Amino acid sequence: MLASIGIRAAPETVRLSNAVWTVDIVPQSLAVETYPADSEVSMPISWGQTGFSNITEFSQGDNTVSWRLPERFLTVRFKLIDDSLSVEFIQDKLTSDALSLTWPVIEDFESLRGYILPFFEGSYVPKDDVKWQDFLSKRGPIDTTAGLSMPFWGLHLDERTLTYILTNPFNNQIHFHKTLTPGLGMQVSHTFTPNWEQKRYEVRITLDAASPVAPARRYRKWLKQNAEFVSFHEKIRRTRAARKLLGAAHIYLWGGKLLSQYDVTNWEAFATRLSGDSGVARQIWTQLNAEAREAIREIAQSDYPSKYSLRVVSRAISEQLEKTDFYNPSIWTEIPLTSETEKLISRDVSTLSLTQVYRRNCLLFYAAFSGILRHPDEWGDGLSVKLLEQFAENGLDRLWLGVDSWQDGFRHPTAIAKAKELGYLVGPYDSYHSIHHPDEKDTWETAQFDLLLYETGAIVNADGSKSRGFKKKGYHLSPLVAQPYVEGRVNNIVSQMPTNFNSWFIDCDAYGELYDDYSIAHPATQLDDMNARLDRIAWIRDTHNMVVGSEGGAAYSASVLHFAHGMTVPVIGWGDPDMKSKTSPYYVGGYWPPEGPAIHIKQVPLKSNYLYFYYDQRFRLPLYQIVFHDSVITTNHWGSGSLKFENAIETLALLELLYNVPPLYHLNIAEFSKHKAWIKRHYAFFSPLHRQIGGQAMTEFKWLSHDKQIQRTEFGNIVEMYANFGIDSFRYNGVVIPRRSVVARWIGTGKVEVFSVDP
Repeated sequence: MLASIGIRAAPETVRLSNAVWTVDIVPQSLAVETYPADSEVSMPISWGQTGFSNITEFSQGDNTVSWRLPERFLTVRFKLIDDSLSVEFIQDKLTSDALSLTWPVIEDFESLRGYILPFFEGSYVPKDDVKWQDFLSKRGPIDTTAGLSMPFWGLHLDERTLTYILTNPFNNQIHFHKTLTPGLGMQVSHTFTPNWEQKRYEVRITLDAASPVAPARRYRKWLKQNAEFVSFHEKIRRTRAARKLLGAAHIYLWGGKLLSQYDVTNWEAFATRLSGDSGVARQIWTQLNAEAREAIREIAQSDYPSKYSLRVVSRAISEQLEKTDFYNPSIWTEIPLTSETEKLISRDVSTLSLTQVYRRNCLLFYAAFSGILRHPDEWGDGLSVKLLEQFAENGLDRLWLGVDSWQDGFRHPTAIAKAKELGYLVGPYDSYHSIHHPDEKDTWETAQFDLLLYETGAIVNADGSKSRGFKKKGYHLSPLVAQPYVEGRVNNIVSQMPTNFNSWFIDCDAYGELYDDYSIAHPATQLDDMNARLDRIAWIRDTHNMVVGSEGGAAYSASVLHFAHGMTVPVIGWGDPDMKSKTSPYYVGGYWPPEGPAIHIKQVPLKSNYLYFYYDQRFRLPLYQIVFHDSVITTNHWGSGSLKFENAIETLALLELLYNVPPLYHLNIAEFSKHKAWIKRHYAFFSPLHRQIGGQAMTEFKWLSHDKQIQRTEFGNIVEMYANFGIDSFRYNGVVIPRRSVVARWIGTGKVEVFSVDP
């Protein structure tokens, strides 16, 4: 309640003070500085600006001051709340125009050492680092839901840390700029968009002892105070299968077509019979393209056919086996069929599910080529019983397995059943991000719905245009109208699965791209957009008892997500021509071949500047883990898997273990054989640890050496982890940390285990 001094003219400076600190505010410029209670040295919170001098309705009370800026239709309120300063701006005019405000404005100052920023997992940016200055100042505006994984940042000072939390994370942008010192400055702008009923922007500011993770601790505390934190143990109580994420490595499986090159036991005999004149062979031969026919001839005449030819043929046969008209009764009369096959061919094909069509055709084909094929129950490459058994035989007893399409599950239901039998989580990729015209040629299955939704379901920009979809194809689909289609798609997939998936991956929903929708039919704020996305995640989770994950893992999604891909390492170099040019050594590869897309499997070097910003341990901070380690299981983005960038593999392995987050691999039979030794050794160290502390809070992070080569984390007062990124061994508190190694030490018993990248 305001004190009796009431409304009066605004003074030049207003002072608020309590036992923690004193804050001086200049209303005419919105400049703010603070004095900690135990210090006479001031610290700036925000620099002054012009254009705020016309003040009315100034009022001051106990630790509260407010006034109105009539030209901006804003009420400004500063309030000390215990050890926090709340700075609030409320727009009080209904208008069709979007009005913007910039606050705070931060320039370089003497005691500022660096910025603490939740870029993906977390980044530490020294203010005088020229590379970071260039990178951030040229980057352009940073959205605070997509550009930041959590809506806060920190200033690392000589003896203090200032934390800024955006209680409204929507419609904000951060701009970085070089200062004259030279240093690095930043400013934050908020847009009061016309589609919000309550237009409010608030920044909470706190002061702590110097620590690179103090802002993350503050944000975690704020979430808990506002009942917005959900622990992983709570999530397990709701979805018991989520426990299987503890200790699990994450693997995308490739080669999901029906027949793989490994399913033919005698390729020469197979090719000879295919090119023969029997009724079945002739039917198949006439449907094959010229490349497949030539490959068959080569295989029949060669003792050592190329892997390329084997893939061409198995791919072409798989396409034939997916056809509903594959079965021609007149040419199967002389071939003995099993009772299961007889039952399937006796039914009208229109009554069969896709899974049953595939099963019918594969059993028919197997019967026609008996003796030179594996049984269809064993077919497949990445998603196959034979590879899953290899995982189990090599000690990988907890895995999350992702497949490129739910079609892979239709094709290989026995592999889905085997994965669940082995205790694995397995699920398809799904997305409701973009919608394409039903007749679009260059489309993907997740973007296909129907013409009505295509014409009416697009998100509409403020200027009336429809928001273009991923890669500028189609449109972004409003999550407010997508829900019936979500339910229809998921229910239909599940209904066709002999053994259901037990996990689901939804692209984009947790990435942070949220939209204001100005459609007349389905208007939405970014908050509405967010809630609709979370509702569909929760619907899949609860209706089908699924363990659900998404891309990114932005803070707003943490209460409903079980896991997220893209926090440890995000997408790197999007749009970089060197990573897209086939003549460049940094070319990441394309989406071919489907048995193992090069963009995921091909190992390439990463440019030094990307190593600097995304992997260099001097600039890495486990901010997300400090907040959410005991809530969301996170790992790398699928485009930046644990083995993708050959000059980052070892550093990433140390970071994964130090932060206690799982690795992410892209595998098929050949790739597992290639990387098996490394995967087994990493898993043997990581998995038992993660089962014990994956659901525990990360309670500490420290740099133990001036050069930041030695780092320490702690989890739940159970285990402390030490990482040595350097080339010399290091001793700390009686613990020897070998070069390029991570050491786990159990606090209660003193037991020590070591993982070295070069044993």
